[in-house]
Amino acid sequence: MSASKIITIIPNWNLKDDLKACIDSLLKQAEVEQEIVVVDNGSQDGSVEEIHNRYPEVHLIALTENLGYAGALNLGIMYALENSARYILLLNNDTLIPEDVLHKLLSVLESDRSIGIVAPKILYNSNRKIVFALGDKRFRWLPVPIGYGYRKKDRPQFSGQMEFDYVTGCAMLVRADVFRKTGLFNEAYFMYFEDADFCYRVREDGYRIVCYGDAVIYHKASLSAKKDHSNSIKIRARNRVWFYRSHLHGPHPWLTDFVLIVVAIYRSISFLLYGQKEYIRPYIFGLLEGWKKAVPNPIYSEGKPT
Repeated sequence: MSASKIITIIPNWNLKDDLKACIDSLLKQAEVEQEIVVVDNGSQDGSVEEIHNRYPEVHLIALTENLGYAGALNLGIMYALENSARYILLLNNDTLIPEDVLHKLLSVLESDRSIGIVAPKILYNSNRKIVFALGDKRFRWLPVPIGYGYRKKDRPQFSGQMEFDYVTGCAMLVRADVFRKTGLFNEAYFMYFEDADFCYRVREDGYRIVCYGDAVIYHKASLSAKKDHSNSIKIRARNRVWFYRSHLHGPHPWLTDFVLIVVAIYRSISFLLYGQKEYIRPYIFGLLEGWKKAVPNPIYSEGKPT
């Protein structure tokens, strides 16, 4: 067993059965010393009682309100830092983790101290031949980053280490010292783009970010978000604007704004064509809120907001 201590943080909101499947898969991990922390965002489906009774080895942080994915992660991360974690795994509750994944991810971080974050290759659980996420790269002449692998059929080229500027917060193993230097997640994002904002700051602090394609997990994809889909659409639209207002991409901000407007028109038309016109209003409201409101920008010191 490795002497390296991994603490896994799993935010949860009303996904009791999927959370149990996720924990069961984690408990089968070999060759690593790990602790599992569940941060429950005020679930009403019996999640807290089930975890308390079924998994006494899991550290449960039960909240009375929904602090969002970012808020739940931050509480878990602060617990992990206070309990001497060397590495912290951030994980969605609707994922399944084959038994060799943590060992593989850990070996990447321990092989090169310049790597601050390593993510697994994520495939859809409903079709394990299709990629959910690998990562995104920035190019100085492009107004938005380029995504790699999304919804593509898995292939040999998606193996080994692949370096990116952004990986998804669905699953990432982070060196604990990264949080001490870079800080925590911006809780104003609530959910969506909090991972991109964090990755941007991590890269600015000089760490590398990689996806390790030989470590594969399976994702059921946005089950919690689907419980309140209209609000999720609004938050995602707002946060996309906030992210690009906070972090310059490409030669000029107006070019990024132009791309966001073109995408907004395309998505609004798509909602109409697919009989989802009820989503146009929250989507537009989210975009307008993103452009009108100031971007919240907390200052973090030693892993804690000040």
